[in-house]
Amino acid sequence: MLRSFILAVVPAIALAAEPKQLNMLVGNTTTLSMPAPVSAVKVEDPSLVEASKDGRKVSLVALARGTTEVTIVTPDGEKKLRVYVAADRYSMP
Repeated sequence: MLRSFILAVVPAIALAAEPKQLNMLVGNTTTLSMPAPVSAVKVEDPSLVEASKDGRKVSLVALARGTTEVTIVTPDGEKKLRVYVAADRYSMP
């Protein structure tokens, strides 16, 4: 009796979810409420967006036109946001 066994090995690929986008106007502030206390906030380009944290809240201030990524760290993990800052509402996507 002849038996054939085929073993297919598929490497596991971890795909990071695409960051959510937040649109802001220069000079405006947005406050986000997170489900858990925020331990850190990192801004890829701090010349475009200023970030501060207070408990479960994160405040973002749009400083200049452009796009940057903000990473919010909580005990549950990291949440990434792509922040687009426009000069006026007519420049919004």
